[in-house]
Amino acid sequence: MAREALLRRISFYADLDDNDKTEVRSLNGHEKRFPRNSEVIHAGQQLDSVLIVKEGWAIRYKTLEDGRRQVLNVLLPGDMFDLQVLVAAEADHSVLAVTDLEVLSIKPATFRNILTESGKLTLAFWWMQVQEEAFLREQIIRNGQQTARERIGHFLLELHRRVQIVKKGTRDGFRLPLTQTVIADALGLTPIHTNRVLRQLERDGLIEREKGWVVFQNAERLAEISDFDPSYFHLDAFRMRLGRTE
Repeated sequence: MAREALLRRISFYADLDDNDKTEVRSLNGHEKRFPRNSEVIHAGQQLDSVLIVKEGWAIRYKTLEDGRRQVLNVLLPGDMFDLQVLVAAEADHSVLAVTDLEVLSIKPATFRNILTESGKLTLAFWWMQVQEEAFLREQIIRNGQQTARERIGHFLLELHRRVQIVKKGTRDGFRLPLTQTVIADALGLTPIHTNRVLRQLERDGLIEREKGWVVFQNAERLAEISDFDPSYFHLDAFRMRLGRTE
């Protein structure tokens, strides 16, 4: 369920009690399904709901007048969008389902109520947004300063870490449903160059790709090459703050 995916995500950021978990599991909303490659939200659309990803992947993006696209970020199970509905009426970006997508649609008033009724849930959602901002900062650094090889390695390691949070991947890899065009649009590259770099990473024995999966053959070396330091996820800080050691 979408509520369970969300609960797994926010449980990293607050020590939720049974009442808090019950609040999340009882969120009033209705499920929506979008087929692969369909638009979930388009720029300029009137917003009326907060959406939580139950299953599937989606991308946030903006398109320039000449048709060029910048992928802003990737949405995975447990992610929420669009909180912009709480402060604005129109979407300033678009969202595309890159796989078959299932989401839970929640009215803004319902979401506001849960924030006012539980301090722990408010803290959890706040930390969730702190992490989103950290991802955005890494995206700026990645696209602004790193080489194509560094960008792609960093991007793959980041997605793997995110997938692990919601228990969708394995220790060594994950299913990557993004086309090379989507990866290119996320990283400011061309699809041809993206393909060339991915093939080189395979030849170098750093990754393997098979049946839609990316498997890391030498994640430590790839992290070193890509300057990937997962501390920006702040997961260890969350556990220390909550007194956790797992």
